[in-house]
Amino acid sequence: MNTYKHAIDNLFPDDDDQRVAALGRYQVFNDEPEPVFDRICELACNMFNVPIAHISFLDEESELVKSSMGLGEQVIRVDRSMSLCAITVLNGSSTVIPNALLDERLAGHPYVYGEFGLRAYAGAPIISNDGYIVGTMCLVSHEVRDFTGHEVSLLEGLARIVAEQLELRLENLEHNNRQKFIQDRLMASEARLRCILDTMADGVCIVDENGTTTYINQMAGQIFGVNLLQMQNRSYNDPLWINLRLDGSVLPIDEHPMYTMLKTAAPVYDREIGVARPEKDTFYISVNAVPLFSDQNELSGGVCTFIDVTARRKLMKEKDDFISIASHELKTPITSLGASLQLIKKMKDNLSPMVPKLIELANESMERLNSLVGNLLDANNINIGALRLNSKAFSIYEMIDACCRQLRIAGEYRLMITGDCSLRMYADQERISQVVINLINNAVKYAPESKVIEINISTQDGMAKISVADQGEGIDIEKIPYLFDRYYRADYKSLHYSGLGLGLYISADIIRRHGGEIGVESVPGQGACFWFTAPLSDQ
Repeated sequence: MNTYKHAIDNLFPDDDDQRVAALGRYQVFNDEPEPVFDRICELACNMFNVPIAHISFLDEESELVKSSMGLGEQVIRVDRSMSLCAITVLNGSSTVIPNALLDERLAGHPYVYGEFGLRAYAGAPIISNDGYIVGTMCLVSHEVRDFTGHEVSLLEGLARIVAEQLELRLENLEHNNRQKFIQDRLMASEARLRCILDTMADGVCIVDENGTTTYINQMAGQIFGVNLLQMQNRSYNDPLWINLRLDGSVLPIDEHPMYTMLKTAAPVYDREIGVARPEKDTFYISVNAVPLFSDQNELSGGVCTFIDVTARRKLMKEKDDFISIASHELKTPITSLGASLQLIKKMKDNLSPMVPKLIELANESMERLNSLVGNLLDANNINIGALRLNSKAFSIYEMIDACCRQLRIAGEYRLMITGDCSLRMYADQERISQVVINLINNAVKYAPESKVIEINISTQDGMAKISVADQGEGIDIEKIPYLFDRYYRADYKSLHYSGLGLGLYISADIIRRHGGEIGVESVPGQGACFWFTAPLSDQ
């Protein structure tokens, strides 16, 4: 039974609680190996020519020999009452015992008087950044020897190196804790985001810079009928899924909204496409695609949101079919009415004086009704992609002159054709005439006070350009962006005009199909100028 007791009654310094707390910050009081400490102990043995060197840390109950040279590979724990290092901690400075047999503090100590045979000891305190002694750098010899002041100074230098390693360890621990905290927050945030995305009514798909799917939410899986694993093996242009235009033709890869977004690094909004899957009905989606960028501002992928608009497309098709059928049904009686009116007009000399006036009104109504039906048909053809062009070369001046003939007969307006009257155009003459007549009628309708309308012929960027300018009150700037929208009808000075709001919409589509541009320039109080471009003829 060990009956040894230190001659020192109290081995605990006054600040021992704070000292132990300081040691706890480093999380070093454990059995995990510390290779850097092992190398320091090996260096100490060689420097001081001693058989044993060790690095120890002391908590409130024991000394842990964390690393050593000459004591074996196992971690050693010593009761604090047996610890020589406890004397160094108590002293608060380096402790040297040249001959343990003569030191009264160690009388009867089993390490001195037992088989271990400790004769000389030197310990330098390992001091934390905030001034607490958390451990010791120790030298042990089996022979009596003194340590010079220079040797003690070197030993203290090694103790400082150990302290620096502890601070680096602390920095790593704090860094790892911060990283873990950040990672935990990111994981929690990602979990919340996934929860939100999975409850969205829109499908959400995230792709990398190559277009490979990295995430889909539950709604996207329902719309496409796949799970994330299946989706990761596919791409937006997968040949098993045929992407379609709204008119049913195959969608070229460079028209796919995802391709456009990744190619241009710009967002794409509200682009509708069809998706045909084997042995299943075609469905339609409205797609928004937004690019994602790395910290270096390089494209790293994109987020695509989409909704299933199959029901909406079906409803629109039913509406368009109705308009088409109704238009054709109306066309037949209108044609018959027109023919009858023409016959009556030839016979008007033998009828009542009121009949010619009634016939004229009927003709005007018939022409107006015919124009409305024509616009409905054109709008429907545009929507289903069935508006076709029959291009040929023709004289621009002759085409415009024919368009102006009816208004000139009325005699209320002066129509001036200016510019290069020798230019010829290669386009669908009937459709271009339709655009010109629409622009002239708009000038008459919305600028009735302008009795002069100028139609100018010129060129722009290798294309023929036709401008229709009035001298009216102009167009409010906030209305200009919507003039070419479907069903948009402008309200000028609270004057409401009949019509379906399709004229400029149809005109814009006709010009786009010719590869041209259409636009308007207007300054309030100074009139408006509508213009468009179309291909020149080389004949």
